[in-house]
Amino acid sequence: MHLTIYPALWFDNQALEAFEFYCSVFPNSMILEHNPTVVKASLSNQCFIGINGGPYFLPNPAISFTVICNSRQEITTLWQKLILGGASLIDLGHYSWNAYYGWVQDQFGYTWQLQLGNYGKTQQHILPHLLFCGIHQNQCSQALQYYQKIFPEFQRHQRLRYSSGDLKGKIQNSIFSLNHLKFIAKDSPDLHIFDFNESVSFVIPCKTQQEIDYYWNYFTEHGSESWCGWCKDVFGISWQVIPDNLAQILATHPQAYSALTRMKKIILQDLLR
Repeated sequence: MHLTIYPALWFDNQALEAFEFYCSVFPNSMILEHNPTVVKASLSNQCFIGINGGPYFLPNPAISFTVICNSRQEITTLWQKLILGGASLIDLGHYSWNAYYGWVQDQFGYTWQLQLGNYGKTQQHILPHLLFCGIHQNQCSQALQYYQKIFPEFQRHQRLRYSSGDLKGKIQNSIFSLNHLKFIAKDSPDLHIFDFNESVSFVIPCKTQQEIDYYWNYFTEHGSESWCGWCKDVFGISWQVIPDNLAQILATHPQAYSALTRMKKIILQDLLR
């Protein structure tokens, strides 16, 4: 795994149990380290963390994870594991948009879109999938323009627009990269009451205070600040802007954790005192 943006999943004290389950589901997966608060894992050679933060944020389909699979058998195997204790959102089958597809909610509430594709082409097995709905209905195009301005290593790989109806011109499907992590995003064709929340956030590991300031200032200019390096952008998506060696700082500086809990934007020199 190379260090890039990575997803963080929120749990009510189930992070270790959840990631032990995910490691049993996805090939090439393992738990890298854990403590009572944070679990770090590699799922299909991609970095994820789980946070035991309490019962405050519940996952919903506004952010799901698309899994690109090379065969129907691979999809069927993953489906049979993920649906245990969970539920089907869209049954496994053939659809106009994919030859073999299903959307499943796992026992912890997170949702996975399994689809037939060419993993060798995407070079990423699991892609965060942003569904613009709720109060951010039909804002996908604006969001992509926004992220292109912010991220120095933004790449657009694919963009498909709805060709007819009320959604004509809106984003039907988009694949893009933010600092090497591929995402999928689209405008929801349906109205939903759910929206983005803190159950899924994205961690941006930064090497310098200047880099922390850069992302923080962009996100919070029209978004909102929270504690310990957390913030929301103007579209309600949560980000954690942290030093890339935060775990090492917390392990070697006894006062750093107390200082961190009093911060919104992280100030490196205050952590290192």
